[in-house]
Amino acid sequence: MHFPKWVSLVEDLSAVNDEVFSQKLMGNGAAIVPSDGNVYSPVTGTVSVAYKTGHAYGLKSDDGAEVLIHIGLNTVNLNGQHFKSLVTQGQHIEKGDKIGEVDLDAVKAAGYDTTVMVVITNSPSYNEAARVEATDVKHGDNLISLTAH
Repeated sequence: MHFPKWVSLVEDLSAVNDEVFSQKLMGNGAAIVPSDGNVYSPVTGTVSVAYKTGHAYGLKSDDGAEVLIHIGLNTVNLNGQHFKSLVTQGQHIEKGDKIGEVDLDAVKAAGYDTTVMVVITNSPSYNEAARVEATDVKHGDNLISLTAH
């Protein structure tokens, strides 16, 4: 996932205040404390799932990585309020394409954590799927390193 020029903090998924993500039950990846509300594709591939609520996206890279981008914790409860999806299921996307927007201030004001989880849901298909060792990222930086078997 990429963010524009502003720097965003990156954390290990184990720091996320949600058991499913923190215990990496959906796969390994990274957690981002975003600095703005633009959501970009971290891969070139296809949108496999574009939730109407705009809070999450499933992407399948042309290389086979299955990526879940989940914006915030329990934000599905907002029923799409403060989110805008810019893609549809089946759409081909390029790495760096803007796929969504979220009003982070409004989501925070509604009482939700805005941490963004980027998870490789088919992590077992790789020898390693790990967060890069960085504490902050900006648009264009890599978040997750994948090593094939």
